[in-house]
Amino acid sequence: MTFDQQGRRLWERFPAPSRWAFFSCLTTGLLVHLYAFTNTIPNSDGLSRVYDTQQMTISGRWFLHYVSALNSFTQMPTVIGLLALGFLGLAAGLLASLLGLESRALAGLCGAVLAAFPCLGYTFLYMFTASDYCLAIFLAVLAVWLTRRWRFGWALGAGALALSMGIYQAYAAVAIGAALLAVLAQFLHPESSLPGTVRLGLRMVLHLVLGAALYYGVLLVFLRVKGLTLLSYLGMDAASSGYPIGQLPGLVVAAYKQVIAFFLLPGSANGFTTAGMAALDLLLLLLGAFCFWLRLRGTGKELWRGLGALAMVLLLPLGVGFGQILSPFSAPTPLMKYAYVLVILAVLQLLQLAEPIPLPRLGQRALPAVTAVWAALFLLFCLNTNNLLYTASDQAHRATESYATRLLARIESCEGYEPGMEIAVVGAVPSSQLQSQTESFRQVRHYSVPTGTVLTLNKHIYYYFSQWLNTPVKELDEAVMQSISDSSEFQAMPLYPAPGSVQVMNGRVVVRMAEKYTPKAPYEVAYENRR
Repeated sequence: MTFDQQGRRLWERFPAPSRWAFFSCLTTGLLVHLYAFTNTIPNSDGLSRVYDTQQMTISGRWFLHYVSALNSFTQMPTVIGLLALGFLGLAAGLLASLLGLESRALAGLCGAVLAAFPCLGYTFLYMFTASDYCLAIFLAVLAVWLTRRWRFGWALGAGALALSMGIYQAYAAVAIGAALLAVLAQFLHPESSLPGTVRLGLRMVLHLVLGAALYYGVLLVFLRVKGLTLLSYLGMDAASSGYPIGQLPGLVVAAYKQVIAFFLLPGSANGFTTAGMAALDLLLLLLGAFCFWLRLRGTGKELWRGLGALAMVLLLPLGVGFGQILSPFSAPTPLMKYAYVLVILAVLQLLQLAEPIPLPRLGQRALPAVTAVWAALFLLFCLNTNNLLYTASDQAHRATESYATRLLARIESCEGYEPGMEIAVVGAVPSSQLQSQTESFRQVRHYSVPTGTVLTLNKHIYYYFSQWLNTPVKELDEAVMQSISDSSEFQAMPLYPAPGSVQVMNGRVVVRMAEKYTPKAPYEVAYENRR
């Protein structure tokens, strides 16, 4: 057999819809995120990670270090972008199969939506881990696909889910949402049986529970071997002392509210929706409801199908919003809301399920036309929103570079300054001094999409000097910074950039950025000592 014949044989082993989903995801991702892949745009975390081995066991991400080796632990946008889209394309191919998408158009749209969803753009602002997080998405989908495909695939699926959560715990919601959609398809398939559907549901639950338990067991081993405790950031250490069972009903309600607000409430916290997008989302909801009704009408009078399918639909917002249940001590950021994309994929699945149902000629033409118009407008919205994310962050980085360069110039021109002298920058750059006035940036103003400065913490100034401006400035010890802040000479200085705010004091340059020095939070100290 020739190389061409072997290649064709391998190619034909993959269903056509999966191939369409894969390449659509790849193409759409390259077009939508080209700006991020060809520019270096660090957010506040990215400042400290030009090179970073990603030892994040203290954040519960025990597998992150190992997968970060794929890009040599270095923030290289093009390499990371290609790896990320490769993993996401594989996830798209598996989802097309998992959701039963036989239409190449719907499978292609599935891949495009996965690549263009704005939460992925937010992920690419964390470029240093973007490919790792896309691998976590792929592993979460793979876990469900393995459980669905083989009777005992739940064992392998549990392993894949544990690895996914070991990269980033929030992607457990992707597995939960995909599992609900797989069971939904089973309920609505005319040839499925109630016992078979129940067995599939139990396998899904089994792989999710075992995967989470395996993840937590490995985490405990890593913490014990390394002698670490979980970081206090975002309440992770509180979570390790026990789950707040009494708050669970409120957390469930909060998860539903967050999903509804994300799609239908313009300007909602940690979302991107505008009034126009809310109208498109409402259209999608109506389209999904219509297809759901069509499919139920075509399955006959078996009550268990309708009730089971309705239960899966009602549980879907809770499943994709599971980040709030998983992290009860903090509000999910857009990075943790990528699983929300499965709400859109659910409608594509219902469109596929409704396709065989006979419709009047007008309906046969209208349904694809409405879907096509929605898809074009949605992808345009995603294109604009993702690049607005990048533009806002890039402008913040340029403003920061300008500010930091001028600050270094002031330091080096200070009377008495000599090369190699210690530099004490007391306080962080006030965001009000670099606040962007661009009105459109309000849509993407979230935690890690700064519209002002990315020097949000005192330590980031030193990272920025050394890693971005190549100026070897060593951060001073906490005790030294505190003693400078307490001195009468420092208290007499005006705030930067006023004259006299940069002075040589006791053989070192002192810059007064704030009224007093704020000691590092415990999580900052723990982070610096991570391993």
